[in-house]
Amino acid sequence: MARRADHTREELKDMIFKAAWQVVGREGASGLTARRIASEIGYAPGTIYNIYNSMDDLCMHINARTLDNLHTVLNSAECNNPKKSVAQNMKSMAALYAEFARKHSAYWLMLFTYRFSEKSNPDWYEDKISMLFAPLENLLQPLFPPKQDRKRKIAARALWAAVHGMCFLQETGKIPAVGGRDTAVEEMSSYLIDNFIAGNDVA
Repeated sequence: MARRADHTREELKDMIFKAAWQVVGREGASGLTARRIASEIGYAPGTIYNIYNSMDDLCMHINARTLDNLHTVLNSAECNNPKKSVAQNMKSMAALYAEFARKHSAYWLMLFTYRFSEKSNPDWYEDKISMLFAPLENLLQPLFPPKQDRKRKIAARALWAAVHGMCFLQETGKIPAVGGRDTAVEEMSSYLIDNFIAGNDVA
């Protein structure tokens, strides 16, 4: 087993994070323990707590990476095309969100199912969560006058929650229970968006 002096603090932090990230990718959040990570990097479990304040701290940093990756996808040109209509861009964004959930299921599920022991998140983590809604809020700008920014934020979160719920049913194998075996997330989200746009009278 390696000694702590074999690596700098920053090297250890990187090693721990990479090992934890790989464990989550293979086994999900349920497989993530200090003992498991320590075994992966060849150090004692106490080393984890010398670098991260707690397992919650480490898991929060893993979730932060997922939030960053998801924001990059939702902020991509594919769903922010000025040549497309609001509805078309929203449908592209919903489809990319569903694709991310499918391709990165373990990290996506951990982001929304892992329970932290602390009742409140640190500001830096809350900022990343808020950043997640920014691309959709920007798409909704043509639908809401400047004085209705709060309504636009609420609309973005309501739409996101609806699409997210569909994706969660998809990733937990519950879609057939609510929509039948031939119902796809993309079809349901398109229906939702079409009706939302029609209700706001914006094409």
